[in-house]
Amino acid sequence: MKAPKLFILTALTMMAFAANSIFCRLALKDPQNNPVSFTLVRLFSGALVLLFFLIKFRRTEASQSRLLKFTAPIMLFSYALFFSLSYVQISAGTGALILFGSVQLTMIVASLFKKQKMNPLQWCGVLLAMAGLIYLLLPGIHTPPLHAAAFMAIAGCSWGFYSLIGQKNTNPIYATARNFVMTVPVVGILALIFPIQLTPHGWMFAILSGGVTSGFGYVLWYYVLKDLITSTAAIVQLSVPAITAFGGVLFLGETIHQRLIISSLLIFAGIILKVKAKSLKT
Repeated sequence: MKAPKLFILTALTMMAFAANSIFCRLALKDPQNNPVSFTLVRLFSGALVLLFFLIKFRRTEASQSRLLKFTAPIMLFSYALFFSLSYVQISAGTGALILFGSVQLTMIVASLFKKQKMNPLQWCGVLLAMAGLIYLLLPGIHTPPLHAAAFMAIAGCSWGFYSLIGQKNTNPIYATARNFVMTVPVVGILALIFPIQLTPHGWMFAILSGGVTSGFGYVLWYYVLKDLITSTAAIVQLSVPAITAFGGVLFLGETIHQRLIISSLLIFAGIILKVKAKSLKT
């Protein structure tokens, strides 16, 4: 894929990711909207929209291990559920920072398990990014609730694994559609156990999040992933917290506090150092 096209599609994907946080927070700041209900409607909407692609690209399905075929939908469901549970009590910008900070650390740890060696500067970058996350979670007036932060970290780890699996797909459109559709049985069972509790606005934001920014956004993400190396795939996602924080100010009336700014700078600097130091010898 040519560089300008890759840049545009990647930028659109990052804006879709940020919109997911905004839509989720817009819905769940209203206590009448249940986070589990939001997740179920979001996933079902995404599956419904992508069903066409599942049928259209069925014949071009690439071979993939049975383990990965079932792991990807599990990671998708885990991400979506804990993402919603977290956004009940956390601001859009802070949530996005924890989410994508966790994504980066997950992908970095995964690279270590693949025995990809890191030089001292790369280790400094990793430690700097970890320090940023730790600082964000230290006790203080702007500290997010611990359980909400933990939920978002789980969501981030799940998304990190989902992205790593996505790099192995040669048919990203079909893979994304299949992953969404494979969550439908679980969605149906949970909908019977936990009746949907959403206001009209809650339904609207859940459908937009599932059918537009998740459905098409994740197709784009899987599409560009095959042309992005792991380190680049990790670093471009760091633009999402900044976009989300701006959106939170614009649409949610949130404030960007000093702790969020410092944490963002530490995490961004750490990941950039990790990527840029790759070419140096150990």
